[in-house]
Amino acid sequence: MEDLKEKIREIAMEVIKKYYSTKILVVVTGGTINFDVSLKELVALRKEHDVSYTVLFSQNASKIHDVEAITRELEPERVIIDGEEIKCIRKFLKPFKVIVVAALSRNTASKIANLFSENLTTEVIIDALMLGIPVIATRDAADPCSEVWRNLGFIWMGTAMRKAYEDVLKRIEEYGVIICPSSDIKQKVEELLMQSKTKTLDNVQNEASSRVYIKKNIVTVQDLMPYSGKNEEIYIPQNAIVTPLALDYIREHGVKICRE
Repeated sequence: MEDLKEKIREIAMEVIKKYYSTKILVVVTGGTINFDVSLKELVALRKEHDVSYTVLFSQNASKIHDVEAITRELEPERVIIDGEEIKCIRKFLKPFKVIVVAALSRNTASKIANLFSENLTTEVIIDALMLGIPVIATRDAADPCSEVWRNLGFIWMGTAMRKAYEDVLKRIEEYGVIICPSSDIKQKVEELLMQSKTKTLDNVQNEASSRVYIKKNIVTVQDLMPYSGKNEEIYIPQNAIVTPLALDYIREHGVKICRE
C-alpha cells in the first residue's frame, strides 16, 4: 500500500513539474564548436532550476550531433526534428519563456540575418523574436573571427569576409537576439528568468496598490470623493449600505465598486 502511495506521489510530482516548470525551447543547429560547453550549461541549469526543455534539431544537427545522447543529457519533454509538421508556430511557441540556440551555426546565423524562414528552425527563431520571446544564441560556432576559430587554423580571412561575418552577428543582435559565449548560457537564462519574476512581482504590487478599501457599513459620497479620477478599485464590505448620493456619484464619475 505504501509503495502504491509513493508511486502515485511520484506521478503527481511529474505532472506538477510538467505543467508548472519554466519551459525552455533549445534549438540545436549544425554548429559544433563548443557545443559540449553549451550542453553542460543547459544540464547545470536544469539541475539548479525548475526548468523543462523541448529540443528542436535542425536537419543538419540531427545528422551531425548524437540526438540520443543529447536527449539523455537534457531529458526533454519533447524532441523535434526539423521537417516535422507544426501547424501553428505561434501556438507552439506560446508556452516557452526563453529560446536557447545552442551552438548557432554560420548557416543558420546568415539565414536569420536575412530573415530567411525557409525551414522550421529559422522560422521558430524569427517568429519568437516577433512574438517578444527572448532568444539567446551562442556565438562560438558562428563567429569565424574569434580566437577559437583562429586556433583551428582559420586565419586566412580577408577584410571583406571578416566584415561580412561581423555584420551577420551585428544584424542578429539588432533584431533582439542575445548573443553570448557558450559558457554564459546558464547565466543569461538566469538573468532573463529573474527579470521575468521581477516584472511579475511589480505587476502584482501595482495591482495591489490600485485597490482602496473602505471598511464602513455605510458608504457616503464623502468617502468616495478622495478617489475620484484615480482609476482605483474601491472595495467595500459585502453588506455595506451605499447612500443614494454616493450611488449618483458612482454613476457620474465611473467609480468602480467591488464588494467582498
